[in-house]
Amino acid sequence: MTEGDQVAVLGVRVRLGAGATVDDVRALKTWLEREEPLERLCSEEVLSIEERTSTDAAKGRLGPDLELVLKVLGDVVTIAALTEYTARAVKTWTNNRRRLQGGDPDPQIRPLEPDGE
Repeated sequence: MTEGDQVAVLGVRVRLGAGATVDDVRALKTWLEREEPLERLCSEEVLSIEERTSTDAAKGRLGPDLELVLKVLGDVVTIAALTEYTARAVKTWTNNRRRLQGGDPDPQIRPLEPDGE
């Protein structure tokens, strides 16, 4: 590989819907960082969970333009497994939020595009 070659970043993107707040995004990030097996992968430094500004939000979209990106830093976990772990954790968080606060943040979980976006 030569300098300047791009390496495909593998991972999963989690975006909350219009009913979510910035606090919801941050609460979900904290939840994911503590959820087993995601916590283990982060502590082994083969996974990072990042909060970032969404690059492709629809115009006029309500809610935060933030999303969470779970990036695979090693080859210990497959995208299918990461997606399953993430979906399970997001579902539990969503159910807890719905029970405590009402509303529905309508999370969307999908693999990152090959360019990492």
